Amino acid sequence: MLLIGAAALFLLFLFPNIVLGQSGVMFETAADFIISNEGFIPVSRWDYKQFTWGYGTAAPAAGLRITQAQARDEMMQHIQADYNYLAPMIVVPLNTNQWAALLDFAYNEGRGNADNLVQNINEEDWQGLAAQMRLYNLAGGSYNAGLADRREKEITLFFS
Repeated sequence: MLLIGAAALFLLFLFPNIVLGQSGVMFETAADFIISNEGFIPVSRWDYKQFTWGYGTAAPAAGLRITQAQARDEMMQHIQADYNYLAPMIVVPLNTNQWAALLDFAYNEGRGNADNLVQNINEEDWQGLAAQMRLYNLAGGSYNAGLADRREKEITLFFS
């Protein structure tokens, strides 16, 4: 059994597109990027407009605990739901990094704000897209350097 698991990991490392499928690689890329931006919060706390925990998902109340495995499951469900919402609107092909950047934006800013980027994407107006993304740098109505930095990371990933 251990040998099978090791072989699967080896194949995943060598051929992620074949083992996971293209969408699996995209979701994993988005998850890794989100985790690098969010970090892990094991106990829920207030964050600007809601209680949050895990990898930045909404928590039902303050002071509740979540495991990393549970948090990853919540995050992956969120990513999948965001993709299912956005994919029918996108008419141009996006690569894995472009989808990962868009899904991070949706995860952080919400689907309603992410669909404000769709027109720029579909028109392949890349300068307009970057400018539109940079508008989302406020937390609690004030400029937030962390959000501005995250937008720049998303823009860099989108264009890589």
